[in-house]
Amino acid sequence: MDLLKPCTTLAKVVALASLAFTAQAETWKYAIEVSQGDIQDLYAQEFKKRIEAKTDGDVEVRIFYGGTLGTSADTTELAANGALQFANVSLGHLGSFVPEIQLFSIPFILSENNDVNKALMTESKTLYQDMSADFARNGLRLMSIYSEGEDAWAANRAIHSPEDLENFKMRILVSPMQVEAFKDMGSSPTPLPFGEIYGALQLKVIDGVGQPISSVYQSKFFEVTDYLISARHQLFTSAIITGDDWFNSLPPTRQQLVQDTMKEVTEHMMDEVPELERQFLAKIRQEKPELTYISLTEAERAPFRARAEQTRKKFVELVGTNGQTVLDNFLAERNRLEQQLN
Repeated sequence: MDLLKPCTTLAKVVALASLAFTAQAETWKYAIEVSQGDIQDLYAQEFKKRIEAKTDGDVEVRIFYGGTLGTSADTTELAANGALQFANVSLGHLGSFVPEIQLFSIPFILSENNDVNKALMTESKTLYQDMSADFARNGLRLMSIYSEGEDAWAANRAIHSPEDLENFKMRILVSPMQVEAFKDMGSSPTPLPFGEIYGALQLKVIDGVGQPISSVYQSKFFEVTDYLISARHQLFTSAIITGDDWFNSLPPTRQQLVQDTMKEVTEHMMDEVPELERQFLAKIRQEKPELTYISLTEAERAPFRARAEQTRKKFVELVGTNGQTVLDNFLAERNRLEQQLN
C-alpha cells in the first residue's frame, strides 16, 4: 500500500494543476450601450453562451453595460487599443470614423424583407470587404451589423406626414447624416446624449426620439410621451466592432470561430427581434393604456419615402467620391437579394 501513496499524491498534484489551469480562462470583455434586458444585451448574452460552449470554457465573455466603461467613443477607443475585445456601438457613432457606414442613416435604404436584411448584414461585400481598409486605418474591424428592430418615434404629438414634423425637435445622435436625414423628413434634429433623453422628453426640451421599441420600453421613454409612431422608415441598426490588431493576433481557427459565431447570432437575433418587438409593444400598451400607437399607412409613408431621395444625394456629397460607389453597390446587393429571396 505504501508504494501507492506517491502515485496518489502525484495524481492529486496533477489534478490540482489541471484545475488551476482551467480556472484561468481567457476573458473577452464586451461592452454594450444600454442596460440589462435590452436587445443589445440579448445579443451579447447569446454570443457569450455560444462562444463559451464552443471553446469548452477556454474563453469567458464578460459583459459591461451602458456607461460602465464610458461613452460609445470611449469603448470604440478601448476596442481599437485592444483593451476591450468587443463593443456594440451605433452606426451613427461609427460614421465619425468611417463616413461610408452612415449609409444606414438614409431612410428606406434597407429592404422590407427580413431575410434580405439578414443576408445584407451578414454577407454584404460593400460592408465587410469594401469598407474593411477604412475600419483598419482606425484600428478597428467590423464584426457584425444587426437590427434591434424598427426605429419607432416616441413623441409628444401625432405624426402622419412630414408637415407634422415642422418645428418638431427630434433627438438624434451626433451624426452628420442623421442631421440631414431628419431635416429632409421635416423635423428639427436635436443632438443629445442618450442619458439625457428621458429628462428632455419630460421637460419638453425635445418633442420626440427615434429608438427601437425595446429601448422605448426599457428606458421608459413611453412614460413621458403620448404617442408611439411606426413609420417603418428605418431599422435601428447596431454594429459589433473589435480591434484589428487584436483580431489579427488570434490563431486563424479562433478568428473563424468568432466570425462564424457572430454570423449565427446575427441571424438568430434578427429572427427573434420581430417577436420581441411585439412583446415590448404589448408591455408598453399594458403599462400605459392611454398611449396612442400609430402605424402609418402606405399612402402616409410615401411622402417620407420621396424625401429620402434627397438624403441619398446628401450622403454622396458628405462621403465624397466613394459615396456614390458605396450607395450604388449596396443598393445593387439589396435588389439582387430581393429578387432571389422574394
